[in-house]
Amino acid sequence: MKWFLLFLGLVGLFFGGTYWWAGKDEKPLTREAQAGAPGGFIETRAGRLHYRVQGPEDGPVVVMVHGYSTPNFIFEQNAAALEAAGFRVVRFDHFGRGWSDRPKGPYTADFYDNELLDLLDGLSLTQPVSLVGLSMGGPIVSEFAVRHPERVSRVALLVPAGLDIGAKGGASAALVRMPVIGDWMWRVSAKKILLSDPQYDESALAPENRLQGDVLEQLKYKGYFPALLSTYRRFHMTGRDDTFRSLAATGLPVMAVYGTDDPTVLISSADKLAALMPEARIVRIAGGTHGLNYQRHEDVNPLLLDFLSEGQGTP
Repeated sequence: MKWFLLFLGLVGLFFGGTYWWAGKDEKPLTREAQAGAPGGFIETRAGRLHYRVQGPEDGPVVVMVHGYSTPNFIFEQNAAALEAAGFRVVRFDHFGRGWSDRPKGPYTADFYDNELLDLLDGLSLTQPVSLVGLSMGGPIVSEFAVRHPERVSRVALLVPAGLDIGAKGGASAALVRMPVIGDWMWRVSAKKILLSDPQYDESALAPENRLQGDVLEQLKYKGYFPALLSTYRRFHMTGRDDTFRSLAATGLPVMAVYGTDDPTVLISSADKLAALMPEARIVRIAGGTHGLNYQRHEDVNPLLLDFLSEGQGTP
């Protein structure tokens, strides 16, 4: 019995030690640290939300909602083109990402709906706005439009999650969803998994087609990886057929853009979305991958400008 207890103690020490070691260099995200962020902050029911606004005050408002792990600078090339065309562009960092607070608790569909609603209310955006959702932002803006159609004028989806997703992970993904053991697995491996994403290998890209921000900056602060884990466990990236079917029922104009070579959101999603939303405009960009909104911005931006300009005249 004594040897068994000793063994359990050593096992506990190993797991506890490696868990601590994985996050030992992370710092609290203080208001002093947030003071160096571009843009501003609004106070919401979940905490301080970081946002950026650019473009003329009287321009048609476009709210851009990023995906799972990379904050609002992922839209840099798109926002610049929209601003130049006369749009008022609003971007923000999801809670747990970028410069926004890292609240604890479940990151569910309701959580993200409240986040976007608080942003619009906090910025006094009472008139219907255009929504652009990237990857995970796709089902977020779609669900928001279903719940609050009076706040939305049209919806653009860029490589939207919600249907067919690649590399679901099998047994390891199932373990990560489990409490305790899953928390440990995620804590010690998440950074390596994130940075091994081929999307972040930009060595073959021209500078203007790369991310215009540092992905690693947000990793310096506590709460980033727990937010990702909670989202992974609580926000469904597949099986969102009902969401898209309900979005079609609102009658709002919808455009969805996919990359044929996307390993994350599979191109088979395009056909599925077309069946769920027969009136939606579906565009397939040959050779496009999951980062097509910035890597192929010269192809994506004209599509966005054309779609968002419809129904309100040229800005």
